[in-house]
Amino acid sequence: MFERYTEKARRVIFFARYEASQWGANHIEVSHLLLALLREDKALFMKMLGTMAPFDHVTDLLGLKLEGEKISTSVDLPLAAEAKRVLKFAAEEATAMSMENIAPAHLLIGMFREPSAARDLLQKLGLDSVKVRAAMQGAVEGPTSVQIVTALRLQFGSLTSRLKPEMEPAVVYSLNREKVK
Repeated sequence: MFERYTEKARRVIFFARYEASQWGANHIEVSHLLLALLREDKALFMKMLGTMAPFDHVTDLLGLKLEGEKISTSVDLPLAAEAKRVLKFAAEEATAMSMENIAPAHLLIGMFREPSAARDLLQKLGLDSVKVRAAMQGAVEGPTSVQIVTALRLQFGSLTSRLKPEMEPAVVYSLNREKVK
């Protein structure tokens, strides 16, 4: 079921199970997914908010209450229907973005499509799916290796054009030989 998930996204699911077990829940809720995302991918939230301060008391903000005794983490807790829909929405989002794998940011975007305390909290903090997509695409759409190499060649070319043979004969000689070929 989790073949398309990145390692980080798989850890989010693992931590969501852990969070649910610590709260004595008998299934994994969307709030547990948010707690797990905060645990696993702080950089995602730092990128969007610039700080982690709003999440200092996130369990209070989510209204989580201890439901019962802690459950062993070896118990396989099922996903609540809402959490299943978040995972489904995350997969749809990855497909829509033409991405093969599902990343933690996709899970976060999926949360915005499912009514929950987690979504309400994120919206109170000024986050929405558009901001998450923009943050994610900024990370994904960085310069390619070809663009980097091309930029470096241009910089190297402009630097070497200012060199005089007496400054660095080996560099000038090798550049001249490449131009001849």
